[in-house]
Amino acid sequence: MSSDLALTEEQLHALFDILSHNETYAEIEGFKYSEAVINYGYPFRSATVASKSGSSTPFSTAPNTPRPRSPMPARSSTESNADSAKSTSPVLQTLFTRFILPLPWLRELPRDFWAVRVQGILCRLADAGLSESYDKGALGLRKTLATGASTLIEMVVRGVLGGVAKTDQKKGELDLNKAEDLERAWDDFVQQLVHGNLVAEMFPHMVETDDLEAHSDTMKGAADYAIVHLATFIHHVFVTSPEGQYLLQLLQNVHGLIPYKMLKQTLRIGNAASMINGVIRLLLAKMSLGGITNWVGLTTNAEDGMNLLQRIISLVLSWDAAEFKKSAEKIEKDKGEGRPDSEILETLRDFINEEERVKRDAVRQTSLAQSQSIVTAILSTTEPELAAGLTETKHVSALQYYSALLSVRDRDAISSALCRQSPDHFTTMIRELVASYEPFIRMVHQGVDLREYLEAAQAFIEEFITTSRGSEGKRASVEDYVGLLRRNKHIFYRWVHDVAKNCPEVWEELRKWCLNVVVKFRQTPAENQKRSVMAARLEALVVGLPEASRRAVMAALDKHAKYLGELGGLSHKSLQNILTSTSSDVGDEDGSQTGPGVYFFRWQNLLDTAPITPDMPVGPIRRGKDVKHRLAMGKTSIISDKNTMVGEEEDHVTAIEAPDVRVVVKELGEGFVKVLQELGGPD
Repeated sequence: MSSDLALTEEQLHALFDILSHNETYAEIEGFKYSEAVINYGYPFRSATVASKSGSSTPFSTAPNTPRPRSPMPARSSTESNADSAKSTSPVLQTLFTRFILPLPWLRELPRDFWAVRVQGILCRLADAGLSESYDKGALGLRKTLATGASTLIEMVVRGVLGGVAKTDQKKGELDLNKAEDLERAWDDFVQQLVHGNLVAEMFPHMVETDDLEAHSDTMKGAADYAIVHLATFIHHVFVTSPEGQYLLQLLQNVHGLIPYKMLKQTLRIGNAASMINGVIRLLLAKMSLGGITNWVGLTTNAEDGMNLLQRIISLVLSWDAAEFKKSAEKIEKDKGEGRPDSEILETLRDFINEEERVKRDAVRQTSLAQSQSIVTAILSTTEPELAAGLTETKHVSALQYYSALLSVRDRDAISSALCRQSPDHFTTMIRELVASYEPFIRMVHQGVDLREYLEAAQAFIEEFITTSRGSEGKRASVEDYVGLLRRNKHIFYRWVHDVAKNCPEVWEELRKWCLNVVVKFRQTPAENQKRSVMAARLEALVVGLPEASRRAVMAALDKHAKYLGELGGLSHKSLQNILTSTSSDVGDEDGSQTGPGVYFFRWQNLLDTAPITPDMPVGPIRRGKDVKHRLAMGKTSIISDKNTMVGEEEDHVTAIEAPDVRVVVKELGEGFVKVLQELGGPD
């Protein structure tokens, strides 16, 4: 390969970052459609395999199959051929099959747990056709969480498929109040974990003491580094995001419905089998006419009511839906000039009840292509004369009305998929999961006081809610969450120590899993090359491009490499600000509202660039950054403390504009997926 075609390390890093960033979010977004689930591959099952094998598909109403007391059975020839087919979600499948499926006791679950229960729930949610942020004119909670999860997952997948290169560790004392030393501690921690003996050292260490950080300064620095980044992530979800206080209210509602007192009494039962049975009866027992007739055999698939977990989900969602209904009814009853005509409101209601998802998607595409608001696109498609008479004032109310009704429909659809469909995959899934982990639960119950940790978890949630509410009219800061995590980290350390000391069989299983996991992050060098296999494959993709395309890609890579470097500098600066504020009285009066992490900036960029329907009948498509401080219609009445709403203020997240790298995705995205399908998947 000639030197003028080879990529520098910075360009390779930028290329891998762009492609993994785009592919990870595309796969997560693809789960809006059941085809992504069906074509996921192992351990899910395609519709073709299910029909050929005669087994229950996620859409079947066949009775639930009993859980075998043996590991996942051998796959038939039909299943094996389908499982070896290339997944359309190679990033997610690679992580899932390499790290989640091999977990102790989880690997004992029957194939139907994944191919019928989990797959069935995912398909139900996908087929429900939940609304998108574009339609509501605001960044929704699902969009916020999906983009956040994507930025975290992409970092892991880069570590797995790109590998962690072995480097020399820098020696010297660590000052944990300096960002550069804390970053060095984290780098040393990763090196010792992947290429050293840290796993082998930490497992006996935690048997001897509950002070994880006493192992070394590196461990102490890595723990603090993780705490600051975790605090930043939580702060962004619950404070910076406009959906934060709404999510906090949902958490508070669920927390108030959990029967902690009854659970604590059940955990006091000395016999493990009786304790497990008691918890299952408390959480999953149903009592309804349908349940009784199903049990005695008079019916087979009658709706058999809800268990406690389902009732909690249903109640919280129904409370939300009721508030959104009030918002919609307020618009219906409005007598002012801004109220849309009754025919317009009726048309919007009818469109929301439209069962054919293809039509709803087509209207959204029309809205995007013609720079019309979603309301205008709906009216133009169904009742063109109504669209012609839609004023800007009436359009605002119509868009709010449509948003509120969508929220009602979403909550009803989620509740139906999880709580009111037969067969009840949710309840069966929980039962099978508990049955698989019964040996683990028995051993932990014998060696650890579970009631103590349930009380600690309850207290932590209450302290978390209080912290997230802020105080004296001020929003919670990143430092507030850092302090919260530092105050409570001993609970987690003590839990790990108790399990390590008193449950040796459990601890040994976890040790084997960890040893198996860390080796998967070691970089594999390409044959006859100094670079890794992934680097060599990426370089080959660029070299194979036509000259004009290659030059455009290389120019985009240079810009993105510079962008990543600038983000790294901002992250370092933010980390130092947090460390300074938490170690002294120096810092902003209100605390930091941003924290470290390049992933944090990439997350915000996904939100900022999300398309949002125009706020006028006809006008330019908005982006997430235009509505970043706006809540969807109806949510303001759900939030109990309106003073904690996010204010419109500047932050450094938008200080650096991301370069346009669409040419990289266009030219190399498809080839990158093929590389992932070849290098990823189950080991």
